[in-house]
Amino acid sequence: MSKWIILTGCTLPISDSVSHPHRIKAVLYALVRRFEFSLAIPADDVTWSNIPAIRKAYVKGCENKGPHMPLRIKPHIEA
Repeated sequence: MSKWIILTGCTLPISDSVSHPHRIKAVLYALVRRFEFSLAIPADDVTWSNIPAIRKAYVKGCENKGPHMPLRIKPHIEA
């Protein structure tokens, strides 16, 4: 049995034989290509954790809120 994931501008066939992680990758690939991402705050306001193997972003002055990265997301318009 085939299933379909329909996104604006594309349709992805998803068969039951495809493993779950591959489904997630296919959906993320389709979504990420259709948007433009940029920082919603100045880059100087972002600090990083000091743990060598794990990079976590924090907003200066808001470290108590935990790691987060404020992003501005807008639809990608092809020329």
